[in-house]
This record gives sequence, structure tokens and C-alpha cells, in this order.
Amino acid sequence: MRKFYKIFYLQIIPIFILGFSIGVISIWPGIISGNSRKCFFNILKDGSDGSVKIGTLFSINPNYLIKIKKTKNKYLKILLIGDSCFRRF
Repeated sequence: MRKFYKIFYLQIIPIFILGFSIGVISIWPGIISGNSRKCFFNILKDGSDGSVKIGTLFSINPNYLIKIKKTKNKYLKILLIGDSCFRRF
């Protein structure tokens, strides 16, 4: 049983983390850029209280604004915000 934990911690977990990182970077290539992360966090911070500034709205593509407004799922809204920031670089 001890050998299993050694293999698990030294091989399986690093491979999982590496695969997850490569997957996220391949979906959102702009996540590496600092400006894209600032865009994402500014939109989340600005919209967390329910009111959004005009400057924030102009920083998002209108197509994404329509998609974000129509969705009711909060997780999907965050994914759409990530798409609007991280796919544009």
C-alpha cells in the first residue's frame, strides 16, 4: 500500500496537474498574458456588486455581452467572461 501512495504522489498527481495546465492554456491561450488576467479580474470585481461601469462594458465584445446576459448559470457566465478576455490577445 505504501508503494501505491509513492507512485500516486510522484507520478499521477504531477501528470494530472501538467495535463490540466496544458488543457487550460490550449483553450484560453491568453491566460499567460498579464493584461488578459487583469481584464478578467477587473470584470469579476466590477460586476460582483451588481452594477457594471461603462468602461467595463466597452472592454467586452458585444457578442459576448449578449451571451452573458442570456445565460442563467453563474458558472457559464464566468466561462464566457474568460472567453472574452483570454481569447482576445
